[in-house]
Amino acid sequence: MFSPVVSSIVVLAALTSTPSFAIDLDWTGQFRADSQWVFGYPLSGQQTPTLPQSGYRIVPGGDNAAQFQSLFMRLNPSIVVNDNVYIKSEWWLGSPVYGFYGSSLPYSVDQRWYNDTYSAGSAITAQRYWGEFVGDFGVIQIGRVPLNWGLGVVWNNGSKIWDRYMSTGDAFRIVSKFGAFSVTPSIVKYGLGSSLGGNCVITPGSVDPLSGTPCSPRFGNGGVSDYSIALEYANPDEDLSAGVNFIRRVGGASGDNSSMVTGNGSVGAASGTTSPGLSYNLWDIFAKKRVGKLSLGAEIPVVTGYLGGTPYSTVAAAAEVGYKASDAWEFNFLFGRAPGQPNIATANPDKYTAFYFHHAYRVGLIMFNYALQNFVGPNSQNNPVVSGGGVVSPYDNPVTNANYLSFGGAYKMERWSLRSNFVVAGAANTADAGGYYYNTWRRQFEATNAGVAAQQSFLGWEMDYGVTFKWDDHVNFDFDLGWYFPGAFYAYSNDATNGLNPISSVFAMNFRVGVGF
Repeated sequence: MFSPVVSSIVVLAALTSTPSFAIDLDWTGQFRADSQWVFGYPLSGQQTPTLPQSGYRIVPGGDNAAQFQSLFMRLNPSIVVNDNVYIKSEWWLGSPVYGFYGSSLPYSVDQRWYNDTYSAGSAITAQRYWGEFVGDFGVIQIGRVPLNWGLGVVWNNGSKIWDRYMSTGDAFRIVSKFGAFSVTPSIVKYGLGSSLGGNCVITPGSVDPLSGTPCSPRFGNGGVSDYSIALEYANPDEDLSAGVNFIRRVGGASGDNSSMVTGNGSVGAASGTTSPGLSYNLWDIFAKKRVGKLSLGAEIPVVTGYLGGTPYSTVAAAAEVGYKASDAWEFNFLFGRAPGQPNIATANPDKYTAFYFHHAYRVGLIMFNYALQNFVGPNSQNNPVVSGGGVVSPYDNPVTNANYLSFGGAYKMERWSLRSNFVVAGAANTADAGGYYYNTWRRQFEATNAGVAAQQSFLGWEMDYGVTFKWDDHVNFDFDLGWYFPGAFYAYSNDATNGLNPISSVFAMNFRVGVGF
């Protein structure tokens, strides 16, 4: 019996070699490898655990530095059936998040040695595949499609070579163009839950007396869907584009994720409770304009609706300014706001305001990139005891609860370019004495312990530097380093006995090789 990998290779070989098929197969793709060093990830300078985890305290795992390498490749074969039908796809070799060198999926003990590295199971996965059908009224897209809009704050297709997160959904949509205007209605499915008939709570090892299965029927369902209609104006002659994407997001009470999805992250219910579902509207407005050497861009997501029976209302914003002074000199200026969650008096919130930017919308090398608190968690499945759901990402640190400002520049030569960047940020909301505060790391409300001083708002500042060598039109070698000085926000421990967290700087280096073809 053929494995999925062997079957896929046979199908692709047949499409490319059998002359009876009157089709064309086009290939594009990306390959990347990097080596990363992060020094001082506990934010405290400590190497061994001395204090318990509390508030924004990171318990080190025996060292205060982390060094790791990652490897990833994606292929984008596109089949041209005829002038009106295209079948497109994206195949992954490894994972853009967990594709670590030497950290393959585990075999059993008698199959794994220190002098080899393999990948257990399927090493090639089809992550996106959809059909495009061109008609007189527009292009119909059906299948698992990439999603992108504006600057990429809400929907971001992760098309850049170093993007690790990508918006993807099972969609049916129609792209209709009328001159400079386009209208795109779509239905996007993200999740089903555990039962076609509604909410099914599964308890391993037990049998429900009513159903006779491990499933205990409950009220509601588990699906998560977007009902969207996007209106965009694009005029290349004027270097102007603008639009609004209206998204009606509906999620059942038995979703695949126990936390409630908001924007691109989540606002968790109080610790120990389950998600009551969601139903809200998201108006995602963007505009881009180029005037001579100056380029301007902005995206503003506006959310209104309910998470369960609790009102959810928030407004986020991201703005970008670029200036190309000459063929050699370029400058950029980024600023924005991702709202946080205010403190609540009881365990049940009366409103939600937090918003998470898409993970692919990065600001800085360290501050809004590395999830330092996850460095001591299970980051791979090298130990067979760790399930896939227990693995945590070292890159799960999107922009949230922050007012940020970034200024950078680049000097480009024929094959070399030099870069620098400065980032400073403050928290939109902080923990007060009494009641409950929202922990953005763990995405849940936590009780504030008595006697703990109020949290400060300064997230810190960061300076980044980098150099790129352009080998040719397809290959780049990059070296980046950053130095992050965390602010008093991370001194908050929510621990009256052990007091404030000590704070020290974080230094990171990254050497990368990227190939686009």
